[in-house]
Amino acid sequence: MRLRIAGFLLIAACVTWGMWCGGQVFNELMTIPIFSYDPPTSMRSYSELPRKGGFPFFLLFNPLFEILTIAATIVGWKWARRSRKWLLATTFIGLAVVLSLILYLAPLIQASFQHSITGDIPANQIAANVEMWKFGNRIRLVVESIWFICSLIALQTWSCDVHDVRAHRD
Repeated sequence: MRLRIAGFLLIAACVTWGMWCGGQVFNELMTIPIFSYDPPTSMRSYSELPRKGGFPFFLLFNPLFEILTIAATIVGWKWARRSRKWLLATTFIGLAVVLSLILYLAPLIQASFQHSITGDIPANQIAANVEMWKFGNRIRLVVESIWFICSLIALQTWSCDVHDVRAHRD
């Protein structure tokens, strides 16, 4: 039963990772250029766009992919042989991404938006902060893509581990 739960968690982590990475690529290509083309003016304009409904994509998926990855690693550790290093890689890369978001990237962009609205720091400083954030965000996107690939390799090697466990039982 634990073997199936571990497999389900790993599949769920891969799916969640794929959705997260897809959302981040969309964000990089479609959303970021809208608010970052001429900060702070473009950020103020973006903040004034009407919003109705919406989905808390970042709040839901940011912790979810790491929780699923950690759970899959813990539950499947006993049977993981070939997949162990990939499970560990996805766990630690994910932790690094989550921490970079919480501790640096999210506060930097939130502050940049807030300063754009209030106008309490010079426009060139806001623009510099946005450029730093964009650079960091692109690094994060590359790391997340590597993480997604590692999670897919973990899933593929996990299937080999499960096959070995089942063959050994018989």
